[in-house]
Amino acid sequence: MKNEIVLVTGSGGFNGRVILQMLKEKGYKVRATDLEVGERTASRDYYDSLGVEFIPSDLTKPETLPAVLKGVKCVMHTASLFDYSATLEANNVINVDGGRNLLEASIAAGVDKIILWGTIGVYGVQEIFPVTEKNPPNPGNAYEISKYEQEKLFLGYAAEGKIKVAVMRPAPVYGPRNRYGFINIVKLATAAPAIPVPEKLDVRLPSIHVKDVARAGIFLFEAPDEKTNGEVFTLIDDSNIRVSDFLYLIAGLLGRPTMPIKISLDRNILISIGHLAAKISAAGAIHLTHKRPILEDATVGYLQYDYIFSNQKLKDIGFKFAYPDVRVGLIEMTDWIKEENYEPLKLF
Repeated sequence: MKNEIVLVTGSGGFNGRVILQMLKEKGYKVRATDLEVGERTASRDYYDSLGVEFIPSDLTKPETLPAVLKGVKCVMHTASLFDYSATLEANNVINVDGGRNLLEASIAAGVDKIILWGTIGVYGVQEIFPVTEKNPPNPGNAYEISKYEQEKLFLGYAAEGKIKVAVMRPAPVYGPRNRYGFINIVKLATAAPAIPVPEKLDVRLPSIHVKDVARAGIFLFEAPDEKTNGEVFTLIDDSNIRVSDFLYLIAGLLGRPTMPIKISLDRNILISIGHLAAKISAAGAIHLTHKRPILEDATVGYLQYDYIFSNQKLKDIGFKFAYPDVRVGLIEMTDWIKEENYEPLKLF
């Protein structure tokens, strides 16, 4: 099996780079693909250093896909538009329409299996806890809606017997070299001279280390098809950490002072303030920095969720987490931040 090619889409991204390296370490023959030029595009020297073949492609251009998929056994599909400020239409062009192009080209090339990187965000606001794969999805923002439509598309192809598919729904992914998403929480927390800690705010922060995401992808590829094909797996560690505990942890690891807030804070008021701050951040991005906003409206919406999830389904088929507790995994991430002279925490 390891003589057959595993293709990694979105290979220049945060998840893509880790899965590439892990597949190589396990002895797989690996091919990488990504845009020729893009925000997260890696250099050819990077792929050469790993001993990985790189062929550029664009999911929105079907004619670029056959050469990439030739001889491929499995596709690790990490590529997507991950941008909370993007419109639903822009998300769908890449995540749904591009996903359909990949499916059709994969079938034509004789690909056996696709592991799809989804998102835990598709669950949205829930009323039954802990949230399992049996809970009905309730996506709230454009990214989540698009990713849920992508899931349904891929699982539909699997249900029709056209190709094998397993879907992962990772929690917010952290680890060294994280540049968007989870790292923004740390950026915002450390922006002031002291980290504010709302001690009585009962909101949990879901998390998963990027290495465990990659390990889970390989595990689902290697696991028997009868346990994985057409299945969805929630991918979250065992931490279930409260936001206040997370902020104290970050403060300790980065040597920052804290400002405890001991009064009760109304969640709805906080959300309203957050949405206003996100609008200001968006205006600043448009008129001043010309970059993606640091605080995005979709991110504020996560304050309304009670993140109590179960990862039992994945454990039941034999997966073991290397980083079951974010308290341990964050040490690596903050060490990287320090090594980079705190550059990853710059707001602009």
